Amino acid sequence: MRQVLSIACYETMCILKDKILLLMVFAVPLIYAVLFGLVYVQGILTGIPMGIVDMDNSSLSREVVQAFENSPRFKIVREIDTYPRLEEGMKNGAVRAGLVIPEDFEKRISQHRSVEVLTVYDGSNLIWGYNIRKYALEVINKFSADHAAARLAGMGMSGREVAGILDAVSCNIEVWYNPTFSYATFLLGGLMMMIIHQICLLSVSLSVTREKERNSWLMYLSSPVPGWKIFLGKCLPYFAANFLNYLLLIWLGAAVFHVKTGGSLLLIILLGLLYDIIITSAGFCVSALAPDSLQATRYLMLLSVPLFIISGYTWPPTHIPPLINGLARLLPYTWMAEGFRLVTVKELGFAYLAPAVLALFSMAMAAVLFAAIVAKRRRAPVIRAE
Repeated sequence: MRQVLSIACYETMCILKDKILLLMVFAVPLIYAVLFGLVYVQGILTGIPMGIVDMDNSSLSREVVQAFENSPRFKIVREIDTYPRLEEGMKNGAVRAGLVIPEDFEKRISQHRSVEVLTVYDGSNLIWGYNIRKYALEVINKFSADHAAARLAGMGMSGREVAGILDAVSCNIEVWYNPTFSYATFLLGGLMMMIIHQICLLSVSLSVTREKERNSWLMYLSSPVPGWKIFLGKCLPYFAANFLNYLLLIWLGAAVFHVKTGGSLLLIILLGLLYDIIITSAGFCVSALAPDSLQATRYLMLLSVPLFIISGYTWPPTHIPPLINGLARLLPYTWMAEGFRLVTVKELGFAYLAPAVLALFSMAMAAVLFAAIVAKRRRAPVIRAE
């Protein structure tokens, strides 16, 4: 154990002396988390800029305009009051939605004829598109129901009779787990797990390559210290720093950016420990097998983009091609992201997390075993020309 601690102390001193590595290990995860958190801190879209073209300009059409003005979801841009201006506003981003009320709006309604208002929205960004469509339907449906209720009341019906007609069939909707549709809760947890993944991998991958570039790795290879002790000593500082970053980012997300973080604390810790073991061991393997730091960095850069995309965190795995989905199941991030969402957002217990925990545990054991084997793999040191 003394040998492991000696190597760990040496590695810690190397981290503290290297300013770039020190920032990478302790500061970059926090900086990235704050940056992503500030992007998604609002969680839900409000004050969506909207242009209204009222071609009828009647008392009833103005009531429709007033209904949208009273909605906190929309912010009416009054300068956009003609169809050409609406088209131009959608092109330059001045508005993201538009409402066009036809000329015979009040006349058709007074004649008990159906009438349509045109709602347009910017579908180039699906977040804008989905939310605008949902919010516009809410406003229109409420206005239509209120207008129908007023007409029935004018015909002499009592409030109970009106309610009986309008509420003959109703739909009661409950949203479980993320009732506010917070995008921060949906996305930020997965981004934080990716921050932990990439920063730790990159940091640990420099632990052995640094020794190779200094031609000091031969001392480890020729020493009587077992390979598994070298592995533990080299990885221990990174493991501790990465786990602290994991806990810090979870706290930051919950306390500052209001990301839902419920469920069992023990399960959150267990997932973090297994995930940390896998990443740290994998980073050490890359460092032991790569000839230098540049090659190690290149290897890891290839992983940064596809991991998040194919994991199924932002797109249902059932709608991902089986081959890609099967590949994703071999990656620790896929299981970690899924397990983290199950415990923090859905607040499920171990029975539901068992597949994720078992997969991470198996990967952790395999990664540790492989890292201990390659720790003293003999490879010609890199000699740099002076």
